[in-house]
Amino acid sequence: MKTKHIIIVTGLSGAGKTTALNILEDMNYYTIDNLPLGLEKSLLDTEIEKLAVGIDIRTFKNTKDFFKFINYIKETGVKMDIIFLEAHEAIILGRYTLSRRAHPLKEVTLLRSILKEKKILFPIREIADLVIDTTEIKNVELEKRIKKFILAKDEENIDVNINIHIQSFGYKYGIPTDSDLMFDVRFIPNPYYIEKLKELNGFDEEVKEYVLSQKESEEFYSKLLPLLEFLIPQYIKEGKKHLTISIGCSGGQHRSVTFVNKLAEDLKNSKVLKHINIYVSHREKELGHW
Repeated sequence: MKTKHIIIVTGLSGAGKTTALNILEDMNYYTIDNLPLGLEKSLLDTEIEKLAVGIDIRTFKNTKDFFKFINYIKETGVKMDIIFLEAHEAIILGRYTLSRRAHPLKEVTLLRSILKEKKILFPIREIADLVIDTTEIKNVELEKRIKKFILAKDEENIDVNINIHIQSFGYKYGIPTDSDLMFDVRFIPNPYYIEKLKELNGFDEEVKEYVLSQKESEEFYSKLLPLLEFLIPQYIKEGKKHLTISIGCSGGQHRSVTFVNKLAEDLKNSKVLKHINIYVSHREKELGHW
């Protein structure tokens, strides 16, 4: 018999919870939106093996109710992941303006409602297995990230201590707001200014060889990898379940892509780190900037 897997989808109102549930439904998860807390036992008693449950701020009076809910599930030994969706306040404001729907927290202004919800849900964000900022991504990219996360965990088939998202980006397009750690590699010579490398990217061998052969790259990386091998176990000790590492260069095409791919591979093969789930994204590629 297969192991039951429950995915809790939560986050800020207007950040894309319904869309995420639809994606999971397409992945053969049985979806339930706004499940009332208190029905944990009924949820576990069902013979359905793949369940995705949407829970938002309307469902619980305070975060203690939410933690009581998830702790009950954890104590049974059922495999569970929490996906937390968020977006910039201005984007959520725009989405509510277009939909003309009321925010569940009826403060004096819509912005106050959004900021209050963000504060209330922060403890839940901290224990989420996957945090996705939907500010700049389309539905197709949201689908890719969710699928990549779930498939990577299925391949590992072990109890994961922490989920690590490593992403490249270009500073010219703005910094990713979901970053926990951010590294700027613009100090490394830029392949963009070499004619034969200009139209290539960090997946191409010529670019990788150029970037990684720079003396600045060698010194930087010799410090970066040990730093992360030290930091990640510390985050695990404090109970952090999700870590986003962002590496940026000017356009997010050459240097940052090279380092993200190398770092992901080396962390996966690290003798120091155990039971970590790593997934990679390249923001500017996904947004069509190269």
